[in-house]
Amino acid sequence: MELIGILTIIGYTLSALGIRYVLIDEEYSFYKKTSFDVIFFLSLLLFSIYAYSLINNVYQKFNFITSLEITFLIVNYLFFLFMFSKPIKHLGLVLLPLTAIVILISMIYHDSSNLGLIDPDLRIHIIVSITSYGFLGLGAIQAILLRYQEKKLKDVSGSLFITILPSIEKMEKVMFDLIIFGFILLTLSLLSGAPFVTMNKHPGLLEKILFSIIAWMTYSYLIYSRFSKGVRGKKATNLTLSGMSFLLIAYLGTKLFFELY
Repeated sequence: MELIGILTIIGYTLSALGIRYVLIDEEYSFYKKTSFDVIFFLSLLLFSIYAYSLINNVYQKFNFITSLEITFLIVNYLFFLFMFSKPIKHLGLVLLPLTAIVILISMIYHDSSNLGLIDPDLRIHIIVSITSYGFLGLGAIQAILLRYQEKKLKDVSGSLFITILPSIEKMEKVMFDLIIFGFILLTLSLLSGAPFVTMNKHPGLLEKILFSIIAWMTYSYLIYSRFSKGVRGKKATNLTLSGMSFLLIAYLGTKLFFELY
């Protein structure tokens, strides 16, 4: 499946280059915009095939690299599903090249060892969890772009990149929409996983729960501050990125630590 991986990287590289031109020129021809959509869709299909080929069993436990890859696959599907109805296509400026890098890393460092099977009762919990990470991951990318946008607006020299992005008000609204969707799913994830805590002896579980709860509290405070105090700007992006950092530690950081040590 190495060929599929290479083709996927090429597809995502072309998509990353193409989306810039689609966003810069609003009058970009329908044919060229459709070409980008088709290339990205085909790249996503190739990514799905490649990811599936690396899994011995869809219900097996994943190592760090595979978990990272599956997370990016879910994020890409959410991006594709919503980019036609929400003003989020600019997120591809960061997401698409990052995805190509993740696929390249998985090709170099992939470990096909079997870590056992997932408890059947946990499957729904895991699906909800990864989907919540997907929404919150897109929210984090939005926060990064928003912070860059606010910084560049103070720069008198300006930047062509800024003209690609929607207004700050729209950027903030999209960021909070993504965060609220993700927060609801994260809450359901924690509730659905609670009954299995006492019966699961998996190493790193307590650390994962701790950082997940800290992330949940961070997002709770962010959403509360948004609706009660109208928080925005640097404080909002800081809280968004902090919450995502705690989630990354909970989901991927603990997994990597216990695999290495």
